[in-house]
Amino acid sequence: MAETSLKSAHSATVSSVEGNDDAATERLLNEFVVSRDPRQRDELAKRYDRLVHWLAHKFSHRGAPIDDLIQMGRIGLLHALDHFDPLRGVSFRTYAVSTILGQIKHFFRDCTWIVRVPRHLQEIAASLPRVEESLCARLNRAPTVGEIAESIGVPEEEVVSAMELGRTYQPKSLDALMEFDDGERAQSFGDMLGRSDERMDAVVEFASLRTAMNGLDERKRQILHRRFYQQWSQTEVARELGISQMHVSRLEREALNQLRSLLTGEPHAAAERANLAGAGEFPIPTPAP
Repeated sequence: MAETSLKSAHSATVSSVEGNDDAATERLLNEFVVSRDPRQRDELAKRYDRLVHWLAHKFSHRGAPIDDLIQMGRIGLLHALDHFDPLRGVSFRTYAVSTILGQIKHFFRDCTWIVRVPRHLQEIAASLPRVEESLCARLNRAPTVGEIAESIGVPEEEVVSAMELGRTYQPKSLDALMEFDDGERAQSFGDMLGRSDERMDAVVEFASLRTAMNGLDERKRQILHRRFYQQWSQTEVARELGISQMHVSRLEREALNQLRSLLTGEPHAAAERANLAGAGEFPIPTPAP
């Protein structure tokens, strides 16, 4: 977790940059505290810019663009200059490090998640390592989710959600390869995703039409079956039924009008879809000429 990493690095970073600035910078800083002159502020920001770069590069391995980290660090430096009070007994360099790291921490918390996560879950996730370590030391075993939730004072569901945030922060690419135990085969995550079954889609798409077909009389149903399923011509259908080709054309037109009426006026039930799914036949878009 980004926030946990930043907190753990904070104390070490502060101690490593403790020290005195040169006399000219100290004098300029003291004058700025009194005057709040924007020109002195700009000069101090330039002199401490090296500190910003050093702190930003400590977190460049976390995947965020280094330019963004430097920009956030500079914002933190300006905040430190604007709010620094020497009467608090803390050196400016120490105060600036804390402010710069805080700004970078907010950047990781608010701007680097691939999926937007509620802030309270981020805060719970950031506190989990500390709470788990404390409970392990006290219980001499790994704590349960319920014990962690009780210690933090949140529902167990939120603790479980916070534990899953690591996958959300930097999810793997669908193009990333996944190797198997034999070491010879490799597939991308995208290749392992399920795909739509075209025949199942066809069942859903044409179930209502098959239901409407059952509402026609036997002769019209036979005509449509020959014409649309078996691609017979009207002449061939007429010869089989012993009627004229014009009569077949009229019956076909009536059947299609009836189907249109049935499809737009009668909802079909889920049970009918299930029964029709096993029929194995689906309408063909156009009949034979």
